[in-house]
Amino acid sequence: MRSFLCKRMIHMIAVLIGISLLSFILANISTVDPAEAYARRISKAASEEMIAQYRDELGFNQSIPEQYLNWLKNAIRLDFGNSYSTGRPAMQDLLSVMPVTLLLAGLSCVLIFIAAIPLGIVSALKEGTWIDRLIMGLSFISISVPGYFLGLLCLLIFGIYLNIMPVVGHGHPITLLCASLILSFPMIGSLARILRSLLLENQKSAYVVYAKARGISKRKVMINHLLRNAAPPCIIMYGQNVGYLIAGTVIVETIFSAQGMGQYVLTAAIGRDFPVINAYIVLMALCFVICNVAAEVCGMLLNPGLNREGRI
Repeated sequence: MRSFLCKRMIHMIAVLIGISLLSFILANISTVDPAEAYARRISKAASEEMIAQYRDELGFNQSIPEQYLNWLKNAIRLDFGNSYSTGRPAMQDLLSVMPVTLLLAGLSCVLIFIAAIPLGIVSALKEGTWIDRLIMGLSFISISVPGYFLGLLCLLIFGIYLNIMPVVGHGHPITLLCASLILSFPMIGSLARILRSLLLENQKSAYVVYAKARGISKRKVMINHLLRNAAPPCIIMYGQNVGYLIAGTVIVETIFSAQGMGQYVLTAAIGRDFPVINAYIVLMALCFVICNVAAEVCGMLLNPGLNREGRI
């Protein structure tokens, strides 16, 4: 386990450095001059002299390697510079809107857990029946239907026809529930399908046949044997998608008027607010790698026999 964590830490650092380098380069090869974007934010009638002054003050007249090293030195301390729009530190602005995003992602994680697992188990137990076909059909729909369509449909039904939630505004319980359900909907379907496939695959294993021959009930076989062996891959997938849930809130935040990170960064991208964009990309990359490592560790703890060399 110790060697596994060391390897994952090295891998995490390498990924973060690569993401930060890529993000910084893409921002600098953009056709938009960051110094001009900053000057135009302060004054729409900014002169060339003012733009040149800001370019010198912000260090944009240095070479790309020098700019990146200076930026990386500050980024290690989570200092990504000040937002062009607000003038406050970019990380401070992101942290101020993070609770809304984390609330949506957290509710989505709960919905995924309480919906996907029972659906996958029932579908595996009722293999070939109409219940199995119904669950698999719904899972296919959940993966296929775009989130923005479901969001607009929820606004139409619950906001206009039934009038039980506000069309504009966020914080209403039904609004939170709808936004979280739409965010989690694709993951519920895909996780249920994978769990069903793993359970059916393990049902044909020798240890399951032996357990049934000993007279162990189907419930105990399912809990003590099938679920234990099917859990690690599902947990890894679940952990990997936590990052997608956090990063993918921009659609539901836009539809349901939630002032979270996704909505904030979308506005920053439109306004060419490069410090905020770079801070968000690095923060999301950190979230992804931490969730992946945590999921792999949980999978190993649940079933250490999957790989005794510390790899899954």
